[in-house]
Amino acid sequence: MSIRFRFPAHIRLIDGGGDEGGSNDGGDGGEPRSFTQEQVDQIVEKRLAKERGKYKDYDELKSKAMKLDEMENAGKSEIDKLKESNAALRKQIDDAAAEKQHAEWVSEVAKDKDVPAELLRGGTKEELEAHADLLHAALHPASKPPQVRNQTGSPSHQNNNKDAEELSYIHQLLGE
Repeated sequence: MSIRFRFPAHIRLIDGGGDEGGSNDGGDGGEPRSFTQEQVDQIVEKRLAKERGKYKDYDELKSKAMKLDEMENAGKSEIDKLKESNAALRKQIDDAAAEKQHAEWVSEVAKDKDVPAELLRGGTKEELEAHADLLHAALHPASKPPQVRNQTGSPSHQNNNKDAEELSYIHQLLGE
């Protein structure tokens, strides 16, 4: 298997840049070129001037960028302050709405269950109703029918004997 190259093997590389002021004698570069210190200094100065020209407004741009960053940070902090203020106001509104709702529940349950609103405790309507039921039972006990001891109409001697025994026992304890 033979490998074929697309380009010939004898490639000549050519430098694209000029000498900038140097002479181009068109030779194959058989002789090395020598420079004096003054020529080297001139070449270096030209290169440095060229590079400095690229960055001559760097300090100005840097200061402008810093000012822009400061303005953005100030704007962000102002936005953050407004967001925090907005969140605090929303919380106050939500708290006021919850307080109003709770007050409505308390008055409604107090009216329905016939208990004083000041005594009701609970966070939800169900808790308020449960507490109102307990308060209603304590404040308004169900009336019991009167107890009749002897429904036959004749005096009961059994109770009298028991009462008499208890009285005699008490007299004995007291030493009378």
